[in-house]
Amino acid sequence: MKILTIIGSPRKKGNSYQAAKELEEEMKRRGDYDFEYLFLKDTNLEICRGCFNCFAKGIKFCPLKDDREMIENKMKEAEGLILVSPVYAITVTALMKNFIDRLAYLCHRPAYHGKNALVLSTTGGIGLKETLNYMEMITGAWGYKVTGKCGLITAPWPATTVLKNKNTNTLEKSASKFDKSLKSMNKEKTGEMKVGFKNYLNFKIFQKVTDNVKEYMPADYQYYQGKKYYQPAQIGIFTKILTEIMLNVVIFMMRDMVPGDEKIEKKQKVVE
Repeated sequence: MKILTIIGSPRKKGNSYQAAKELEEEMKRRGDYDFEYLFLKDTNLEICRGCFNCFAKGIKFCPLKDDREMIENKMKEAEGLILVSPVYAITVTALMKNFIDRLAYLCHRPAYHGKNALVLSTTGGIGLKETLNYMEMITGAWGYKVTGKCGLITAPWPATTVLKNKNTNTLEKSASKFDKSLKSMNKEKTGEMKVGFKNYLNFKIFQKVTDNVKEYMPADYQYYQGKKYYQPAQIGIFTKILTEIMLNVVIFMMRDMVPGDEKIEKKQKVVE
């Protein structure tokens, strides 16, 4: 299986890269994996202008013509993704943040369901939790099943034996979990995935909202129109019932933000 490792460090052979290579070694001890490395510092990825075209109209309307599409194609070709960033001021690097910004439309129209991801970060002190949680949330929004968070302490001085052992243990556990998830995913490719309440509710919220704002967000509307889920899936009857109940609650709470709900508007006029 192919794994794409995207590294957001401005240092090509720094701690993050070394950690990624150690993770590769651990993975290859467990299975037949083909690793490809993509360094964001070596790509032509312009800074996002915040024009909102990718959200509203579609990614083809992005005014920036650079390596974004090439990177996305590599992500589609690989079964697994490892997203790597050292901690810079308690978050990801500027390179990684711009990369995430350029793919922000995927948070609305995810394209990587059925694929697994692991997020990896290194720090000389604090910020691991915040950085890993952020990358986990983003890759999950893109559709990946995030099956591991690997955070390593790499202080700017020689590591103690205790710290080395802790980092090794963290790497081994992360590799084991990622390996199992990839092999499990490969076995389940021919069948329909089972969808839990949280993921199904998230899908239905997007589908419902885009139906009300289709004039403003035509790309989202076209993406969700007629879909039962992001991909072929098994959705239990109780999940459907509970989702329908919660969906009505969420949409009611969003009534002041989402236009186009004539029933709510009529009720408000009657009250007035």
